[in-house]
Amino acid sequence: MKALRLGVSLMLLQLAVLLPTVASATGPTLTFGVFASRPEAILRDRYEPLTAYLSEAIGKPVELRLLNQDEMNRALASNRLDFIVTNPSHFLMIRSERSLTGVLATVMRTWNGTSTTSLGGVIITGADRTDINGLADIRGKSIATPGDHFLGGYQAQVLELMEAGLDIRRHNLIKRVGSHDRVIRAVMAGDADVGFVRSGVLEQLSVSQPELMQQLRVLNEQQLTGFPFRVSTRLYPEWPLVALPHVDSGMIRRTASALFALEEDSAVARAAGIAGFSPPADYQSVEYLARQLRIAPYDQVPEVTWVDALHQYRIWVFTVLVLVMLLVTSTLWLAKRTRQLTVEQGRLRRLIVSWPQPMLMIQGGVFVGTNRAAVDLFGYASRQSLLGKDIASFSPDQQPDGTLSRQKMEALVARVSRGEVNHGEWVFQRADGSDVWVDMTIAPAHDANESVPFLLCSLYDITGRKQAEQKQRLAASVFDYAREAIFITDRHGIVVDVNDAFVSITRSPRSYAIGQPPPLPMDEGSSVFQSARNQGFWHGEFTATRGDGAPLSLAVTISSVRDDMGKITHFVGIFSDVTRLKEQEQKLLTLAHYDALTGLPNRVLFADRLQQAMAQARRQEYRIAVVYIDLDEFKPVNDAFGHEAGDKLLVQVAERMRLALREEDTLARLGGDEFAAVVVNVPDEDDLEGLLSRLLRAVSTPVWVSNHSIKVSASVGYTLFPQLPDLDGDQLLRQADQAMYRAKQLGKNRYCRFFPDSI
Repeated sequence: MKALRLGVSLMLLQLAVLLPTVASATGPTLTFGVFASRPEAILRDRYEPLTAYLSEAIGKPVELRLLNQDEMNRALASNRLDFIVTNPSHFLMIRSERSLTGVLATVMRTWNGTSTTSLGGVIITGADRTDINGLADIRGKSIATPGDHFLGGYQAQVLELMEAGLDIRRHNLIKRVGSHDRVIRAVMAGDADVGFVRSGVLEQLSVSQPELMQQLRVLNEQQLTGFPFRVSTRLYPEWPLVALPHVDSGMIRRTASALFALEEDSAVARAAGIAGFSPPADYQSVEYLARQLRIAPYDQVPEVTWVDALHQYRIWVFTVLVLVMLLVTSTLWLAKRTRQLTVEQGRLRRLIVSWPQPMLMIQGGVFVGTNRAAVDLFGYASRQSLLGKDIASFSPDQQPDGTLSRQKMEALVARVSRGEVNHGEWVFQRADGSDVWVDMTIAPAHDANESVPFLLCSLYDITGRKQAEQKQRLAASVFDYAREAIFITDRHGIVVDVNDAFVSITRSPRSYAIGQPPPLPMDEGSSVFQSARNQGFWHGEFTATRGDGAPLSLAVTISSVRDDMGKITHFVGIFSDVTRLKEQEQKLLTLAHYDALTGLPNRVLFADRLQQAMAQARRQEYRIAVVYIDLDEFKPVNDAFGHEAGDKLLVQVAERMRLALREEDTLARLGGDEFAAVVVNVPDEDDLEGLLSRLLRAVSTPVWVSNHSIKVSASVGYTLFPQLPDLDGDQLLRQADQAMYRAKQLGKNRYCRFFPDSI
């Protein structure tokens, strides 16, 4: 990057030598305007060394002006600024309102030896806010931002949240506090739940406030290689430095040369907190953001004229015109044909009777002729059932458009009687009360005297099409409003569409899901779809990861969709979030088998492990020991210090005993201050007694509880297995219990082995 800046600088210096120097048209002093995104004192300390450097480099005084957006707009309108440094979105708005020479240079910022010409938005919340962990948790929370016109302090975050399915401009309270520093203070003081600042602000403030990073937490943090700042959004170009059109070209070249010659390690660059300036960046990504958010200068909907609409949809207009011409041609032909048919009434009626499509002849508003196809369409037995009745009598009270059937038909008959041809959809009721949709055409029929004694009504049954449309609308509504996540894949298993519940459960934007395999484990995805191909469906459960990194347990059903030829065209997957159910099952399992206070196995799990140990001892022909442990003088501790202190004592003693035993041994709490253990693979009794001695020492070591040093001991009894005759687990535990009582009788704080003749 330094080499590139040096090359550009040399080129500009050569141009400055070759071209004559023209006096600036802007007066004896150049005005350097800077957008005030931070407090004025901070920005003045940073930019005054830069303006002093430019004054010396170009040989002309440079005045620094720190302006907010409104002040800068007014200064630009009155030509009181020669150069400006502002955020990219403000630059786009200025460029749309007045002619600019373009971006002269782009600011380079540095941190810890890494330089960048990009910026992004940072989303922060208090470190103690456990209810805000991802983008979805921001819904409904109050948000502090410097202002709507800040790219890194507002607009970048709004676009990121919008693409994640959350429009904060509709669902959140936005507090516009004027600067990045005030945003951070608002979040730390609890005046706002979430704050938006630009990248680099946190790092700059942490120099004077080292504790800041421990008090705040960054949401949706991105790990971007080569970018030195913490960031929550995609990156955009850094601030542009722009020369106004009235500035002399020679002065622009000298200024650019001075800017590009500025080294990263110079005092001026360090004071400004930058690494210098680079050639102009591409600001198309900022234009894309402005268009997506519909903000200035893209907040106005362009006026569309009928000429534009005609040019835009010329293919459709041409197609409609052709169809209209065909319709008009066919209608004219039908009218001509009708006039020919009305020459003789009997001949016309015979033609209607023989016509394969449902036809009706109307005279005086009632049916005077019909054919068999119409009778079948209405579901009656004979033509006599239709004759003498009007169309409205076979229709429901209202048509789907809400108009009364009788009034609508009377108006329609009146228009057709005046010579018009009417074409449209109509709903009739069959004899059994069911609805039938028809595409109905009513045309006048003339006799030889060109009067209009008849109306011909042609019907085409479209009930099947309407039912299919209704099914499609129903399927679409189910897809959109179902609470279960639904995804549709092509026949290769690539997602082509997902519903809103899918986005809500997986916490991944719709755009991330489409075009990718569904969220199935890589080692199971192929077998799942293969089962769906072979059996028609697959159902099961698996664990996935949400978009915010949280684990997710899903119950999934995948079904194959086949065409009329039996060939698979799509797969439809439905899954529901069973994470809480699985967690509850695990909690219930833990409560059923483990002691709630110490976390040790309870009596039920101990009995199960004892049976397993006994079975393994029989197979591998080694001995095990069943140990019964009872704490001495535990009740006085409860009486003296309370049950809470007693519980703490039990927890610490249990942990010590567990550490005194081997990894393969089992320690359980049977209840109160009574414990039991299974010691496996006992080679000889001396080793076992050494282990029990360690156990007694661990228990008798003083415990610090409730600001007191408390010392208890234990009485331990044990028995060995196998024995003759063979015993079960309950009998072994009773033997160890009896040996424990023997130890208490002998003075406590000791262990005793069970011998039948000792009882």
